[in-house]
Amino acid sequence: MSVRSTIILIIISAGLVSCYPREIEIVSDGSITDARDSQIYHYINIGTQNWLLENMNYAGKDSSGSWCYKDLASNCATYGRLYTWDAALKACPQGWHLPSDKEWKELEIYLGMPASEADSTIWRETEAVGIQIKATWDWNSGGTGENTSRFTALPAGFREPDGQYLFIGDICNFWTSSYTSESHAWGRALIYYSPGVYRWKYEKEEAYSVRCVMN
Repeated sequence: MSVRSTIILIIISAGLVSCYPREIEIVSDGSITDARDSQIYHYINIGTQNWLLENMNYAGKDSSGSWCYKDLASNCATYGRLYTWDAALKACPQGWHLPSDKEWKELEIYLGMPASEADSTIWRETEAVGIQIKATWDWNSGGTGENTSRFTALPAGFREPDGQYLFIGDICNFWTSSYTSESHAWGRALIYYSPGVYRWKYEKEEAYSVRCVMN
C-alpha cells in the first residue's frame, strides 16, 4: 500500500480533482485514476479492506442507469452519481468492485458491530457504526458523524424508479453486489437521526450511491 498522505479535498468533481463541498482535511492511504474517464479517487484502509473515499461518479458512454440528483451536475460533483443495481455492478474501475453484503458485514464487524447483529436487518445500532462512517459535515438536523473510520459517507439522497429524487441531506444508500431475487438486492443506508447502519433488500430499479472496494 502507498505511504499515507494528507490530502485537501476541495469542490470541483468527484474524481476530476475531488468531490467535497468545502475544504476538509482527510487522511487517505493513496489514490487511483479511473482509466475510463481519467477521474481521480482516493482510498482508505479499514481493517483488511481498502475502500474508495469518494462515491463513484462514472457515467459510462450514455449514462444509462445512473443520474445526478435532480439532474444537476453540481450534485454529481459533490455526491457522485446514483445508480440502479445493474449499473452499479459496472460502475467500479479496474482493480475494484462493488462490495458484497459479506464485505459490508466485514467492515461493520471491524468497526465493532457484533456478528450476530451484522446478520440482522433494519437498523443495527450497536457501537454506532453509522457515526463512525458518516462525514462530519453536510448532514441535516445535526445528523453528522465523527468519521473516525475516514469512510466519509455523505447524504446523497436517492432516486425512485418513477424518477422522483428524495432526501438529499438526510439519507444515503449504498448498493452491494449481493443478489436476493430477480427484483431485489442487498443494500445499506444511513440516515440523519440514527447512529446505526440499515441493512435491507432494495428494489434494483432504485438508484443509490456506489462505493468500491479493492479486489
